[in-house]
Amino acid sequence: MANTLEKKLEHIKTHVTKVVNDYANKNHLTVSEEIINNLSVHLSLSITRALSDNYIHTSHSQLEQCKGLYTYPIAKEIINDLCKHYEIELSESDLYNTAMYLADMTILDLGFDAEFDIVDQEIENIMDETLDTIRIKLGYNLRENEKFVRGMSLHFYPAIDRLEEDRQITDNPLMQTVQKYKKSYECAHIMNDIVKRHFNKSFNSYELSYIAIHFQTAFDARTAV
Repeated sequence: MANTLEKKLEHIKTHVTKVVNDYANKNHLTVSEEIINNLSVHLSLSITRALSDNYIHTSHSQLEQCKGLYTYPIAKEIINDLCKHYEIELSESDLYNTAMYLADMTILDLGFDAEFDIVDQEIENIMDETLDTIRIKLGYNLRENEKFVRGMSLHFYPAIDRLEEDRQITDNPLMQTVQKYKKSYECAHIMNDIVKRHFNKSFNSYELSYIAIHFQTAFDARTAV
């Protein structure tokens, strides 16, 4: 079962990568291979969840500001293309995140209302503390991979939103596959310990497995260099 899911995810990722590259080239966007890869991982996971009816619902209060990005229309074309191909519906969050990936932005690069400033700063502090702890404890300097940090923040902000509102993910069809990523799980658990100190709540195993996938993209990039 795990091998089947892994092959299915890899097949979807190959197709998604081609679609993203095609639209980027058509619209003369200069996007690094690493950003394309991170975006493809993000969208492939969303498609896999949609195909198995495991949706992640997120808050759109801040992400809606992405409508003003120059990449938003391109992102909309990509999402529409993928939805049509797989006969699914992807969320607005996937659309906004795609726009930010293509613009090489993170959620924290957007201008927010004052009411969000404290939360945004705390999340940024958690990210910094996590990366420092991973470097000290495990010897992995992930901070040097700016594209990973940006991609991680795109996932991390809505994950914290779900944590605070007690509506964490309750299923992950890829969990068995992800569990082989030992060092990525170590990193996810380090982040979880830091999150617990800040919010007095912990991510469940399903959320942790998705976080581990994002860490794995950083290790994959290091291997490819």
